[in-house]
Amino acid sequence: MTVTPADRGPQVSAVAGLFLALSTIGIILRCYCRLVVVKAFGLDDWFALVAWVFFTFFCGFAITGVHYGTGQHAAVLPPEDIPIGLKWWWACEPVYVLSNMALKLSISIFLLRLAVTRSSRIIIFVIIGVVELYSAFYFFLFVLQCRPSSYFWTQYTGGTGTCVDPKVTVDATYAYSAISCVADWGLGLMPIALIWHIQMDMRTKISVAAILSVGAIASTATIIRIPFVKDLANIEDFLYATTDVAIWSTVETGIGIAASAAATLRPLFKAYFGSSHLAGNTSSNNWPRSGNSGYVQNKASGGEEYGLRNNVAPGAGDADERGQAMGGKFESGGWDSQSKLRGGSDDEAEWRSGIMKTSGTTRTEL
Repeated sequence: MTVTPADRGPQVSAVAGLFLALSTIGIILRCYCRLVVVKAFGLDDWFALVAWVFFTFFCGFAITGVHYGTGQHAAVLPPEDIPIGLKWWWACEPVYVLSNMALKLSISIFLLRLAVTRSSRIIIFVIIGVVELYSAFYFFLFVLQCRPSSYFWTQYTGGTGTCVDPKVTVDATYAYSAISCVADWGLGLMPIALIWHIQMDMRTKISVAAILSVGAIASTATIIRIPFVKDLANIEDFLYATTDVAIWSTVETGIGIAASAAATLRPLFKAYFGSSHLAGNTSSNNWPRSGNSGYVQNKASGGEEYGLRNNVAPGAGDADERGQAMGGKFESGGWDSQSKLRGGSDDEAEWRSGIMKTSGTTRTEL
């Protein structure tokens, strides 16, 4: 028989501290990789950084709330601590939603670099569009569920105001959890399809797809949280009843930030540990040890070539200078069909991590 401790505040603090540390390590490594190794800090990196900032606030608010009763029964708390604890709990929810909105935008932008077909790009846009729209609705629902908002915590000390029926918040949270799960698994499994047509051996495809798909693990925490969502309606003992919701919300976001960061670190490991199967290099020639490498897909007839973001030599000029399609064969003033430089300067040999697609006479940088 499992005995639930009377004070679960230490659990909340421990989980918040652990995943704040993991996400911080992940974001530091990501920023170092993108700024120093790859030298290409993209929009997805900015959104990941924003997600981490909001998550830091979330963990700080949660830990502070523990000092005022989060995780404890109302019956054992000093009456003056209850509204303060509820205020910090209330503050956690908006930054939690904002953190996840930024995180899913970051993941979607990252995957758009790999999506070279119209159908895959449409799928990503639909997923992120639905997630962001509902997240915005959920954000305002929570912030405005009580009028004034302060009534969320002052109702326990004789304050005046009104709140929506708790069932509305519970149902909205169920819907939010379901949408998040579908989005996490959709965005998490999509790299498998996107990587499949890239030019690399099967072992490397499996390794890279596994790394890029690890973000789907975050949805596991969301699924585990679902049975506890009903406790949001427990007004009498709210700070204790919602402990599991707080814990698994922390796990969900923390894993998501850390996992999305891990998916971008391949150039960093390549720079410090040299060529490996994860490098995606199937030829006998190694990529530069700077870590600026990419995945390549080359089609002889279509002349298509893909790498990871910003595969354009420094100082490259217009589209004609960067790449041309002549007679169905891809030619470039700097890139050949094997994605190596020819006839370029040392400065031009600097690879950037990104996606390039050249097909026919049209070149699109994603």
